[in-house]
Amino acid sequence: MARRADESGSSTAGTPDEERRHFVCPTARGRYRGIELEYLDPADPDERRILIEAEHPELHRALRRRGDGEVFVGGRPINPRLHIVMHEIVANQLWDDDPPEAWETAERLTALGHERHEVLHMLCSVVAREVWTVLDSRRPSDPARYVAALDDLPESYFALAEEF
Repeated sequence: MARRADESGSSTAGTPDEERRHFVCPTARGRYRGIELEYLDPADPDERRILIEAEHPELHRALRRRGDGEVFVGGRPINPRLHIVMHEIVANQLWDDDPPEAWETAERLTALGHERHEVLHMLCSVVAREVWTVLDSRRPSDPARYVAALDDLPESYFALAEEF
C-alpha cells in the first residue's frame, strides 16, 4: 500500500485512488472567499474548483473582477479564468482516472523531480494542444494522439515554454 506525508509531515497509508486524488487536491487549510477550505469536499466538482482557485493566490484579484481580461503573472500574460478551467480539466481527468495515462504521466513526471503544480501545468499543456488541434483542424479528438502527447512530456512542455 502506498504511503504519503500529509500536511503535518506524518505518513498516512492510502489506496491508489486516494493517492491520485490527494495529488489532485491536497489537504487545504485557511479561507478563500469566506469559505473554510478544510470543510470542502474535493469529490464535488464545484467545491474542487474552489480548491483549485484557492491554490492560485496570484489570480484571486483578477478572478473577482468581471470580464476575462488577461493579467500578467511572472511577466507573462494569462487569462485567469482559462487558467483555472485548464486546471479543472486536468483535475477531473486525474480524479476520474480517465484517461489512466494522465495519472501515469503525472507519476512519471513527479519521479523525475518536477513539483506537483508544474506537473499539472505540463498536463494542461497537453489538454490545450489537443483542444487547439480539434478546433483548428475541425477533426474529433483523438485519444491515441492525446496519449502520445502525454508521452512527449516533459520535453514538449519545455520546448513550448522556449517559444514564449
